[in-house]
Amino acid sequence: TSAAGDVDPELFEALRALRRKLADAEGVPAYIVFSDAVLRGMAERRPSNELELLGVPGIGPAKLQRYGAAFLEELAKRG
Repeated sequence: TSAAGDVDPELFEALRALRRKLADAEGVPAYIVFSDAVLRGMAERRPSNELELLGVPGIGPAKLQRYGAAFLEELAKRG
């Protein structure tokens, strides 16, 4: 059983790796893509669509448009 606030460490690391890849491709620091807190929120909530992703604190329309698809794909892989 998982209590609220439990984060799958494997999923969190996969999201961090994706963030690093996107940040490197854009030549920006990783925190510009998403902070660790936002990644933890994704790992906890496991959003499966754009609306749910927008519900994660720290994700707004601009970041959703820019990075949403990649992160949703990663989350879906680990369903």
